[in-house]
Amino acid sequence: MPVSGSTERLREDFERIVALVLVSLLAFAVFLIVSPFLGAIAWAAVLAVAVRPGYVSLREALGNRPRLAAVLVSLGLAAALVAPLAVLIGSLSENVRDVADIARDLTEAGTLPGPPAWIAGMPVVGGYADSAWRQAAADSAGLLESLRPRIESGAAWVLGQGARLSLAILEFLFAIGITGVLCVHGEAAAEVASQVASRLGGPTAPALLATAASTVRGVAAGVIGTAIIQALLSAIGFWLAGVPGVPLLSMLCFVVALAQFGTGLVWIPAAIWLGYKGASAALVFTIVWNIGVNISDNVIKPWLIGRGSTLPLAVIFLGVLGGLLAWGFLGMFLGATLLAVAYELFRRWVDEQPVGT
Repeated sequence: MPVSGSTERLREDFERIVALVLVSLLAFAVFLIVSPFLGAIAWAAVLAVAVRPGYVSLREALGNRPRLAAVLVSLGLAAALVAPLAVLIGSLSENVRDVADIARDLTEAGTLPGPPAWIAGMPVVGGYADSAWRQAAADSAGLLESLRPRIESGAAWVLGQGARLSLAILEFLFAIGITGVLCVHGEAAAEVASQVASRLGGPTAPALLATAASTVRGVAAGVIGTAIIQALLSAIGFWLAGVPGVPLLSMLCFVVALAQFGTGLVWIPAAIWLGYKGASAALVFTIVWNIGVNISDNVIKPWLIGRGSTLPLAVIFLGVLGGLLAWGFLGMFLGATLLAVAYELFRRWVDEQPVGT
């Protein structure tokens, strides 16, 4: 008996529903499998796009040896991103104990010295700073005793973060390994991405991939380049001020600047240590120098980011800050890229001529 048209359509609809359910289950299963590695995969994609021009130049300089170039790039990334974290973890225990010892010494000393004469002469905040210092010195024993448990508990908290940093190192190492693979197979991966973009977004979609790639490179240059410059400038300042442990402090400055926390987490304790030692001139120099370094961040970062992208700097910078607040460090790249793509789509929609005009 021939099957009616309505029955045939019902069967086709049922088969589509079954196929959709099976594909959805497969996609969900794949997501569960790769979800522990999504962070590393995302980092690998960002790093592969960021280092692509350098990898290609190195590959050509080595006589078109892609695997050797990928290994060297991976080693360079490990030295730049993983080594500072490893050194930081290795020195956390010793240096945190030093901070606790300083707190203990201050408590046992019992008194704080009075403020130096130049404090009162500082513009705007001089009077307030001098008064606050004298008030603290008047009850220095109680103040130092109240600060001691906070400093020691803070030291214990910092030590506890060593485990999290160790996991971050493992994730970075995994991401760097994937980056090396993506470097070797970059052309094939770019072709697949272009085909997928064309299937989903039409013939203009591959241009959006180019926009995304240039945005990632611009943000990487701005974030990493600024962190390197700030670490070098901070190291010079620490050396001129006579602060010990300059290599470790400069690495720590690079890490906190890279994570967008600000180098104040490093130089403010160094300045407090200089004040504790009575080095007033070095204290003033450290404060002024590092304030200048932090202000330079507002000039250097936008300039470096702007060099790597043709999009308006306001769009990229808004994406960097918004992504950082929404998703953390990785969000700087994701936020800037997504906002850049959205901006390009909006601009092309606005530029299109309406039908019939």
